[in-house]
Formats: sequence, structure tokens, C-alpha cells
Amino acid sequence: MDQLPPYFFYIAAAVIGLELGGLSSIFIQRWIDNVPICRPGRSICPACQSKLEWRDTLPIMSYFLLRGRCRHCQARIGAQYLLVEISCLAWSLALVNLHGFSLAWGIHLVLGTMLIAGSFIDFETFLLPDRITLGGTSLALATAFLLKTPGWQSAMIGCLVGALAFWVIERLYVWRGKFGVGLGDVKLMAMIGAMVGVEGLPVTIVLTGVLSYLALGIMALRMGRDVFAKPIPYGPFLSLGCMLSILYGKQILVWWGRM
Repeated sequence: MDQLPPYFFYIAAAVIGLELGGLSSIFIQRWIDNVPICRPGRSICPACQSKLEWRDTLPIMSYFLLRGRCRHCQARIGAQYLLVEISCLAWSLALVNLHGFSLAWGIHLVLGTMLIAGSFIDFETFLLPDRITLGGTSLALATAFLLKTPGWQSAMIGCLVGALAFWVIERLYVWRGKFGVGLGDVKLMAMIGAMVGVEGLPVTIVLTGVLSYLALGIMALRMGRDVFAKPIPYGPFLSLGCMLSILYGKQILVWWGRM
């Protein structure tokens, strides 16, 4: 494989990322609609239940070829499908640039795809499926034995510390009688802690805070100060902070040390 041209790996990573994005879109929609994930086996239109042909399920391309509407009933196709596919594509390409076409690329690709799917579900429902959080935690811990970074010991400690810290925060919100961090976020932090290790948790949490405050600031400019009184899903910011930490955590720590 070392003799293959570099662009081959980027093309392969792009194709695999797009396919995972397509599968994630199906999972997201069926979970939100509360229908069996694996039935029916073929993709269908949520509006008219018509079975979709292969040309209707090409990642990204089909959305534009169909002009964002179902071929059969002309119902509008949500932009969510497109955004999920683009997110998985970008994640796959960023990882192959970091790790090459390797085991680390594959493991992080699957875990990151789960984070992307969970983020879109959280945006829609304010819920994080256990299939993603607990399943992702199990996968991250199991594969930590195969990776040099973070390593299984750091992954185990990161999992426990991340979950415990957010569990304490969740209990404080409950004690004050306010809506804040939920148990889904606690489970998500167990997964994230296992992914980045205990050393990566500070960078992840700082990035999450910065991203969430930036998002709130932008929303406040568009919607007014009332936005601060409304609940926002925190899972997407945790997930993005985790993914950025994996990609750029070491550079951030080096930059911080030079300040």
C-alpha cells in the first residue's frame, strides 16, 4: 500500500466517509421517527414510503440532482442529510491527513461518525441515544488497546474522570431545580474521555466552552438576548470539541505552552 499514490488514500477516505454519512443519515431519521433502524432494509422516502433507487441515494450528488425533493412525491428532503454526509466526508479526510490510511484512521472514523449522528439527533430531540454513547464508550475502550494514543490506561481514566465530572455537574443542576447537563451528556463524556484520554480532556472541555459561547453569541445577535433563557443541546459542542482535540490537541498544547 505504501507504493500507491497519496491521492488514492484521500479518494478512498472520501468514498468511505460519504458512505458512512449516508448510513448515518438513515440511522438519524429512523431513530427520530422511532421506527426500526434495520427495517426496511432499503432506503425509503419518509413522506410517501416509496423505495428509493440507487441513484436516489448517492451521497451529496443525489440531493442536488433531485433538487432537494423526493422523486416520487416531491416532498422536500431535509438539508440534514446533506450536512451529515458533508460532515462525515470532512472528518474522514481530516483523519487520513492526520493518521494516513491506518487502523487509527478507521477507529476514529467510526467513533467520529457516531458523534456526528448523536449531535444531529441531539439538535432535533435534546436526547442522546445509548446506542451511540454507551456503544461508543465500549468501542473506544476496546480499541484503546490497539492504539498508541491515548493508550488503554489513559482511555480508562479519561472515561471515568469525564463521566464523573459531568455527573457531578448534572446533579448540581438537579439540586438547583434547573435544566442543564443531562445524563446523556454524562454518558457522552464517558465516550469522549475514552477517545481523547485523560490528557486530552482539558483541551476538549476548553474547546467545548469556547464553541458553545461563540454559538450563543451568534444566536444572540440574530435572535436577541432571549436565546440565553432557552435550553440548547450541549452534545454537539462536546462532540465537536472532542473531534478538534483529536485533530489539533497536540498543536494547541504546544501553542499554549509558548504563551
